Amino acid sequence: MEMDIVTYGETYNRAMQGIEDMLIREENPMKSFKKNVYPEAFQAYLRRHLGTLEAIEAIYQQEKQPELWAEKLADHLVETAKAELEAIPKKGKRSEQQINYNMVLAVFVFPAFLEQKGVSAEPVTDLIVKKWNKAFRTSVGKANYEKIESGFHKKFCYITTAVCESQGKPDDCYELELLRSYRDDYLLATDGGEELVKEYYNIAPTIVNRIGRQENSEEIYSEIWDCWLSECIHLIEAGEKEACREKYMDMVYELKERYMA
Repeated sequence: MEMDIVTYGETYNRAMQGIEDMLIREENPMKSFKKNVYPEAFQAYLRRHLGTLEAIEAIYQQEKQPELWAEKLADHLVETAKAELEAIPKKGKRSEQQINYNMVLAVFVFPAFLEQKGVSAEPVTDLIVKKWNKAFRTSVGKANYEKIESGFHKKFCYITTAVCESQGKPDDCYELELLRSYRDDYLLATDGGEELVKEYYNIAPTIVNRIGRQENSEEIYSEIWDCWLSECIHLIEAGEKEACREKYMDMVYELKERYMA
């Protein structure tokens, strides 16, 4: 059923304002991104923004050229974020907020769209990913709630988990448990550690997905183990935790250049 002009205008405005709120009004996403907190936090987020998601879906289905509506919505979100960031005078604070926005998109906005399973979900999220990454020169990817929630234990260990799985090691193997302990007991307590984990979460799943599509993925994972991960393990065992951090991030940025350029 076609909307009348008044209903269309109200729904359109609700969608535009709502997409802003889905991103801009969410603060400190890392606080809610914990194993025992995230499921409830995500459901609460979904309830808060259900009206927005329904409005976006309604306009998408109403439009004769829905792809143009999706473009307009994605552009609006990017421009709103740009304006918010430009209003932050200090570069460090601006960079921190950019990382927060990336995190909100990855763990709340995109999963919320995909959870609704409307016809607009995939096209809208794909356009936001494309336009966001181009505008901010970043590499935010999308995943649904189920994938994020079920893979929670892999946070900051996505690449290591994939490598260990390729070697037939279990999820509770020594190497993975050592790196998780390193993340929780050392890295998150250091200056910039939380921001580093946020940035890693944004890019690592995409790296793993793209390696997985390579015909020689087993060889790639073997190289990653030999060149980087085995040394990281030895550095942690030797108490050289900062050296491990540097080695691990060298690996991440090298793989980013190879598989996300």
